[in-house]
This record gives sequence, structure tokens and C-alpha cells, in this order.
Amino acid sequence: MGWMADRLLRGLIVTLFGISTTLLTAAGLVYLELKQDCAIYGFVYGLVIPFGAMLSGFVAASGYYFGSRLVSFRPGWGMFGTMVGISGGNFFLIYWLKYTLLRVDGEPIRNWMTYEAYVRYALTHTAFQMGPNSNGPVVLGWGGYAYAGLLILGFACGGYFVFHLVRSAPYCQACGLYMTKQGSQVRYFVRRDDLAACVAEFKYDDRLGQTRKAMELHARTGVREADRTTGYSLRVEFKHCVRCGQQWLGLVAKERVNKFWQRMTGLRYGAYCSESVDVMEPPAVGPTAFGE
Repeated sequence: MGWMADRLLRGLIVTLFGISTTLLTAAGLVYLELKQDCAIYGFVYGLVIPFGAMLSGFVAASGYYFGSRLVSFRPGWGMFGTMVGISGGNFFLIYWLKYTLLRVDGEPIRNWMTYEAYVRYALTHTAFQMGPNSNGPVVLGWGGYAYAGLLILGFACGGYFVFHLVRSAPYCQACGLYMTKQGSQVRYFVRRDDLAACVAEFKYDDRLGQTRKAMELHARTGVREADRTTGYSLRVEFKHCVRCGQQWLGLVAKERVNKFWQRMTGLRYGAYCSESVDVMEPPAVGPTAFGE
């Protein structure tokens, strides 16, 4: 019972964080729209991707992430609906704030029409500039409702992205704590094939429960320092639970494009360690040490 009460309390704190950032984000978006004539949330890429709403929804839901990390609460699927629902509700909150702030001939617009009538009028009179060579803005009419649905979906997607981010972070289920960074080891490669082979063998050994062997393989493969000939890197990152010591490792592969290193998403790997590794000491084979 005590465990359940503690989880409910932490879940409430996280929800309050999320609601707070939702309110602040909505207020900021309305301010930019009314004062700067910049409706960031309304930007739709290619008329089908609500990029502005997705970005706004992500920022609005960021409080769930920071709250979860602060109190070490990993949201379950029960909170998924709350996060996505509140994020999608941003659309109605934004229109309500505009409804309460807008004035017509010096009088609040709420004295002229109801909130529902305002939303209906605003949507059916939404106009788009279809392109630089178009004759002018095109009023959507009843298509404004489809536009509204697209924005609501975009806001909800922002909430989903935050939920996925906080759910995928390494977490010690036994202790109820998010894991903290412990150390890392990096190697550089000239050929992509060598990098891919190292990843494949590393994953094979680790899945057999031979994490130390996998680390020794990584340590003696490639080179420790990057130079002009090395265009690929593979970093092993360790995180651990500060209470029980449970470890998690993740592989991060990167490719150098011009002067910048970019992640190679197809070669990612993450797993909880079945074999304890002392990341404060160098591996048995190889010239490198952990903790880079």
C-alpha cells in the first residue's frame, strides 16, 4: 500500500509539472500570435505535416519529462492517455485564451459571441497562402475543421514523443530510479564495414551475457584517436543505478560528414548488463581506459 501511495504521489507531481508547462506554452504561443502576428503552432509543412503543432506539443509536454526525472517516476501506459490528451487539448486552450483576450471595437469578443461560435468562425475563416506565386490567401471554409484536426493530432504527437523519450530512458525497475551516466569508451574506424562488424560481434557477445568480452573486443578494434583517415566512431556508454549498481550500456555509432559527426541510427543498441563491468578500470585487452 505504501509503494502504491508513493507512486500515486510521484505521478501527481509529474502531472502537475506537465500541466504547468502546457499552460505556459499556450500563453507564450498566444502572446506571439496576438502581439507578433506569428502563429507558430499553425505551421503545416506540405499541408499534411503539422510541424508547428508537433513542436509546440513537445515543448508543452516537456514538464512531464523534467518532472519524471526529478522524482524518478517512469510513466506507465496509464499516464499515456493523460499526456497525449492534455497535449492535444492545447489546441482548445489556445483558442480559449484568444477568445478571452481579443477585443472588437474596444469590447471583449466574449460579449459578442460564445466560445463555440468563436472557434467555429475562426476555423471556417482560416486562410492559407498557398505559395509565393498564388493570387492571395485561400480561405479554408469547412476545411478549417480538417485543419483543426491536423493541429490537434500534431499537439498529441508532441506529447507522445515526450512519453516515448521518458519511457525509453534507462531505468532500474527494482529501485524505482533512473540510471545516471557512469562512463564510456570510444573507438574510431576507417571503414564502415569494420564498424558494422564490431557492432555485430559486440551485440552477439553481450546477448550471451559476456559483456566484458564485448568490451575487450571493442577496446582492441579500431583506434583510440580520430585522424583524417577515420570517418566512423563507435562509443559504448554506461549508465548505472546509484542504489543497487545495475548497469545499462548503449552503442552510439557516428559518421563524419564534412566536419561534423552524425549519428547512424541503424547501428544503435542498448541493453541492461547481465555481467557487471567495472568501468573505472581499463579492460583486460586493449590500450584504452573507461571513463572517457
